Amino acid sequence: MNKRKRQIIHAARHLFIEKGFNDTSIIDIITAANVSKGTFYNHFSSKIECLISILEETREEIINQRSEVALNEDPSNKEVLIKQIALLAYIHRKRNLAQIFESLSGNTDKELKEVIQKYLISELTWLSSRFVDIYGEKIKEFSFECAVQAMGMMQQSLRIFAMATTQLASPEIVVQVIMEHIDAIIERQLESRNIIFTRDIYQSFLQKVDEKIITKEILLEQLHGFKEKLTQHDRVDGIEYTNFLIKELNIDDDKFFVLESISQAFTKSFANTPHEAEAHEIAASLWRYLQGKRQRKN
Repeated sequence: MNKRKRQIIHAARHLFIEKGFNDTSIIDIITAANVSKGTFYNHFSSKIECLISILEETREEIINQRSEVALNEDPSNKEVLIKQIALLAYIHRKRNLAQIFESLSGNTDKELKEVIQKYLISELTWLSSRFVDIYGEKIKEFSFECAVQAMGMMQQSLRIFAMATTQLASPEIVVQVIMEHIDAIIERQLESRNIIFTRDIYQSFLQKVDEKIITKEILLEQLHGFKEKLTQHDRVDGIEYTNFLIKELNIDDDKFFVLESISQAFTKSFANTPHEAEAHEIAASLWRYLQGKRQRKN
């Protein structure tokens, strides 16, 4: 994503928070971003596309931070999952997404509804998969149902706590309690086998998510484009990590652990530089690529 596009996205996000999505016009965004109308339409066809990019940027940050938390950790470690779930609340708070979502109430635009649906379903699908990591294959048939219940409890608990106390609850503490509730729910589900979200319903949900598959070719194209923007004034370690990732991805036998470790070092090497946002975008693509490769191997 180029600098100008990010400039528009960030201007739109601040306006959506300040004025609300419905009351923000494209002219408002163009003025705040200090770009021409032509520049805006070169990148977006509507303000809904701006919102999509805001959500994608948020997902990139969530994917990166969750992957870093899980690096070198046992997938079945419940404390790791608690930290990963809590990250969602922290990043939403940092980006004020709750305010943006609230400003969408009453909006009946079909495309907008689909955008929000896809964002939610992607999160539920991830959590469903992680519950299987924690509790085992025996809960696979109702792991999505547990994800729906856990997500609902977290969102409402954080919201009601803030309403009741005018303070923000600690996401880790809330998630810790919710995971204890999920323990009890799973134990009961294993006995009763009563399920609301059957496999058919789950599959219909998945069809609503048009998740872009990250291939090795896409990653290499991103990295080569990124490399072309680097100069001798950029950090030496960042240039070396970029070249290393390109070299490793050109090898047929992917080294998952090596690529995961280098990904973290790669993003840190571009911290507080003009390349930071794009480095995070590439790292998120790499994590999604490696996750897809693992799933296909299993």
